[in-house]
Amino acid sequence: MKKINKIKTLILAVAVSFTACDTVDFGDTNQNPNNPSTPVTASLLANVQRGTSGYIASTTSNLYVQYLSNGQYDEESRYQTLNWSPDGSYGLLEDLRQIIEINSNDDTKIAAQAYGSNGNQIAAATILRVYIMHGMTDRWGYLPYSEALDVSNNIYPAYDSQEAIYDGLFNELDTALASIDGGNGPDSDIYFGGDMDRWRTFANTIKMVMGLRLSKADPAKGQVKFNEALSGVISSNAENIKYTYLSEDSNDNPWQDRFESRKDYLMSDVFVDKLIGTGTNTLPEDPRLAKFAEPATTSATFVGAPYGASNSATANYSFITSDIISNSEAPLMIYTYSEVLFARAEAAAKGWTSEDPASLYNQAVTASMEQWGVDSADATVYLAANPYTGIEDIAYEKYVSLFFQGYNSWAEWRRFKAEGNDGRIALVAPANLLSNATDIPQRHGYSATAGALNEDNYNAAISAQGADNLDTILWIFK
Repeated sequence: MKKINKIKTLILAVAVSFTACDTVDFGDTNQNPNNPSTPVTASLLANVQRGTSGYIASTTSNLYVQYLSNGQYDEESRYQTLNWSPDGSYGLLEDLRQIIEINSNDDTKIAAQAYGSNGNQIAAATILRVYIMHGMTDRWGYLPYSEALDVSNNIYPAYDSQEAIYDGLFNELDTALASIDGGNGPDSDIYFGGDMDRWRTFANTIKMVMGLRLSKADPAKGQVKFNEALSGVISSNAENIKYTYLSEDSNDNPWQDRFESRKDYLMSDVFVDKLIGTGTNTLPEDPRLAKFAEPATTSATFVGAPYGASNSATANYSFITSDIISNSEAPLMIYTYSEVLFARAEAAAKGWTSEDPASLYNQAVTASMEQWGVDSADATVYLAANPYTGIEDIAYEKYVSLFFQGYNSWAEWRRFKAEGNDGRIALVAPANLLSNATDIPQRHGYSATAGALNEDNYNAAISAQGADNLDTILWIFK
């Protein structure tokens, strides 16, 4: 964030120094006709959506929830990294701010209509902004929000509390939904191809997820927001929200790229053993394991690699399904129908709605099986052996269904743990942790330079939130 602000401040300073020389008129000497001064909003939107791929395809979060183990280099699963910089995400937020400004400003909004109606471009940019900022605050907690990107007024933005950020994001979602009109959707829309009905579903699904995420910190508000969104969320697997990759190297599935030259990620023993369950390593109890993973090369059985350890004999362990790591066009999920059904089941079990939790649980497990291509007969057998008995069952099955949706799963695991509903998930940190954490991480650390670049506000944030380390529990999960 500070890096972005410093660059913008320099640009502003240069602009001021030139405009002060008001007797000089350079005409159009410095205007490049091939580089328009007003950015193309369609290009900005596509750039932001491409920028979310790293978050969606994260390795670290999938290791935190122990879907995966490391290969030879085990530091990531032992929590070596303390600091992550949100600067890249703020760069994406700046692009979205520009889309909103261009479509709002009287001098630019008419021309911007070439890329979709003003209202729909503003709505899409706002919804995407909420999606990104929500993911950020659930990783770091306190962050610059209300004063972020306002470099002309404040180059040292305050860190807002997570509660304040959630309140602001709920308001932004409501504003965005109200901005959707009957005009054209945004051009160059990688997610939805300009379909504003899909954007509306995206917004409501984010709102539902955020509402349920408040179940520990502020259940009363969470219930209200959850129910406001309920009628507009994903309603089938056909509506799953995903990032669709292309065959070209510049836009292909990152997991395929990771496995082109090295094999650093294996299925973890923690996850594989859970799915084998009462079955065998050739015929696991949970039929999704055969869709998530490949049998080990040396044994033709499902074998998870020890979590938190160095596993150099990779052929002895199961890899992620080749449908993902060998397919450049394999999509990665953002939100799914099963995720929504599990949320509805949990809300019903908490008394937030009048729906039937057992029925929704069955539908959710079935939707997850269908998403991964499991035969319906196998799904029926699995459900008969794993009926709904309470929220712990929802928590476990949701955890399984969120395979490869690392940041969604990590956030939900932290929430279930905070509420004491993680008994069936039962994640345990490896014994040989590095010095940056004493347990499975509860947050990311701020960038290593955050304290030096915005000292007063950084100190105020950690004073209110807790130490800037991986162990501090965020407000939403306390």
